[in-house]
Amino acid sequence: MEVTAKERGYYGGGIKEVGETFNIAKPEHLGSWMQPGKELTEVVAQKYTGYVAARGAAGKFVVKDAAGQMVGTFNGNKADAEAEAARLNAGGDIAKPEHDAGGNDQGGDGDDTDSTTNKDLPDA
Repeated sequence: MEVTAKERGYYGGGIKEVGETFNIAKPEHLGSWMQPGKELTEVVAQKYTGYVAARGAAGKFVVKDAAGQMVGTFNGNKADAEAEAARLNAGGDIAKPEHDAGGNDQGGDGDDTDSTTNKDLPDA
């Protein structure tokens, strides 16, 4: 059966792009992202959602989008990454960092040091 992809999807061992025409083995394989025939009745702009928690470097977890790209600057444990992905999937905005991982404060008084921990000294 000849079908055309209405949305990006996976079938027959590969990714099918919007507007791509291909054959499916059985009518039961017709997915919601497919339409019978060679032409699309209406081209719909895709909106990528589907954020997921993914393992990053050093055992930390990050959040990636449907295209596999890291979104935002989140870096934490698996449970926190899954909660952040769920928040983004519910329509939440990608948070901007309040500070970077090096402890340098991005806002406020301009004082980047902490008198109790000496953060501007290198780790031994």
